[in-house]
Amino acid sequence: MSTQIYGNGTTTASNGANTIVHFYDRAGIKAANAVSVYSQFASRKEMPTQMGKTFKISKWQHLYDLDQANAAFAAKGYLGKRDLAAVTAKLSATDGSGAALTEGAGAINKVTPKKVTVEASIARYGFMIEYTDEVTLFSEDPVQVKYREELGYLMNQTSEDLVQRDMLTGAGIVINAGGNITKAQMGSTITADGTNEGLYKVSFDVIRKGVKALVRNRAQRNTEIIVGDNKIGTSPINSAFYAIVGPEVKYDLETATRGVSYEKEWAYVPAFKYANQSNMAQGECGSMHDVRFIESEGAMIDAAAGATIPTNYAGDLSYSNNGTADKFDVFPILFPTKGSFATLGLKGQGKVTFYSKAPSDVNLGNPYGTKGFFSGNMFYSGIVLQPEKLARINVLATK
Repeated sequence: MSTQIYGNGTTTASNGANTIVHFYDRAGIKAANAVSVYSQFASRKEMPTQMGKTFKISKWQHLYDLDQANAAFAAKGYLGKRDLAAVTAKLSATDGSGAALTEGAGAINKVTPKKVTVEASIARYGFMIEYTDEVTLFSEDPVQVKYREELGYLMNQTSEDLVQRDMLTGAGIVINAGGNITKAQMGSTITADGTNEGLYKVSFDVIRKGVKALVRNRAQRNTEIIVGDNKIGTSPINSAFYAIVGPEVKYDLETATRGVSYEKEWAYVPAFKYANQSNMAQGECGSMHDVRFIESEGAMIDAAAGATIPTNYAGDLSYSNNGTADKFDVFPILFPTKGSFATLGLKGQGKVTFYSKAPSDVNLGNPYGTKGFFSGNMFYSGIVLQPEKLARINVLATK
C-alpha cells in the first residue's frame, strides 16, 4: 500500500491537512480589517449570549460635576467659567450649601451620588454573493479568494460607516464655524463673488474653540508630545487630540494660517515634517494647534445642510441641491477622544463570520448543482459612553 494517500482530505492525509479553505477565509478576514480609521478610537465591549439584545453599562457621575441635564452644563461644560467669587462663596458657606464646617457642625453639606446607565441594542449586518458552477469551471480568476476578499472589504466599510455614524450623531459638543449660529445658517453671509467664505471654513481659531471645549469637559488627549529634533525643517508637536477629516477639509487645512499682516504664518504642519513619525495613527496627515488630523476618504458630510447659496454664486465652496434649492454642504470634523465611545460585539463571535456553500451541494433548492454562495455577517452596536467628551466641528469646505 502506498504511504502517500489523500485520505478524506482532512487530518488523515499523509502530507497533512488541506488548508486551502482556511486560506480563503484568511483573505476575507484580512480584508475585513483592512481599514480602521474610526474603529481605532472605539473601546470594545462584549455582550454575552442568551441575555437578550439590549446591553447596559453604568457609570458614576462625579460629585463635583454638573448634571448633564443642567442648563449651565449645556452652556459652559463641566468646568466652564468658574467664577472666583462664586466658587469662594461656595467654599466658605457654612449653611449647608457649601463646603465649610463650623465647630460642632451637625449633619450638613449632604451630597447625593448619581449613577448613570447607558444602553444600546445590538443588530446584525451582512451581505452575500451568489454564483454559478460555471464561474469556477471557466473563470481564469481565483474566485474563491476574490469573493471572500470583496465581502471582507464591504463588511469593513460597513463597520467603519456604523462607527462614524454613531460618533457623529452622538457627539455632545457641536460647534458651527461662523459664530453662534445653527448648521442651517452656515454660509448665510457669503456673497455671490465668494466674500466671507473664510468665516465658515476650517481655521486655526475654530479648532482652538473645539480644544477649549474638550479641555473644559476633561477629555483626555490621544497623544503625547513629539519632542524636537535636529533634522532640518522638522517641528515638535504638542500633546494632542485626534480629529478625523475628509479630503475636502484637509485641502483647506493645508492653507490655514494664524496671525495678521506681517505676523501671519502657516498653522498646519504636514505629517512628513514631524520630528518623529514612529507613532502615528492610521491615516494621520498633519497637525495644527493641539490637534493631529487623520484623513478619511470615507468621511460623511451633511449634504445641502447649510444656508442657501447666493444667486449667481461664483465661489469655491461645495454645495448640493436638496430637491428645492442649492445649499452649502456641511463637513463635520470629528474628535473621538479616549473613552468617549465603544463598539459592542457578541461574545464568542469574531468581527465577521463567513459562510460558503459550493454549487456541488445538491438539494431541493439547488437540484442541478449549479448555484453556490458566499456570505458574511457581523453583530454590531455603538455606545456613546461620554458624550461630553465626543465633539464635532461643522465647517464648509472647498469643492
